[in-house]
Amino acid sequence: MKKVLFFVFLSLACLSASAQALVPVTWTAYGLTFKAPKGILVEEDTEETFLLNNSTFYITVQSLDSDGMTKNDLKSVLKDYANDDGIKDQSAVQEFELPQFFGTYLRGVCETDLCFYACLMTKAAGSGFYVSIIYSKGKETEAEEILKSFTMEE
Repeated sequence: MKKVLFFVFLSLACLSASAQALVPVTWTAYGLTFKAPKGILVEEDTEETFLLNNSTFYITVQSLDSDGMTKNDLKSVLKDYANDDGIKDQSAVQEFELPQFFGTYLRGVCETDLCFYACLMTKAAGSGFYVSIIYSKGKETEAEEILKSFTMEE
């Protein structure tokens, strides 16, 4: 019994060591907060773009010209971004909803890395955002957690 418990303990320790701790980060230009790996570096923080990266993630968030954009436009806007960027092996576009956002996303391959491409639109004000999360193999769970963690100051 002791050997089984020891093995379970070691397995859990290895799993927790391989998962990166995610902590809230905020793009102050919009009061947009989402989870990102602890210690990730902010590469750019402007009115138009928020870029973060580390050895396993490259996250881009950009404001969209969302004047007149509707929830129904999100799929085509996302598809245009993915096609323009040459994303290979694109999945079907999926819709999702967060407490403050309507969203769409697709999975694909960005050059040699895996990626999530997404568009978010606030339910209240209609502000739009493009999100790209490029991640290393084996990090899909964390990438999806990042994508689904977006909130905005009210």
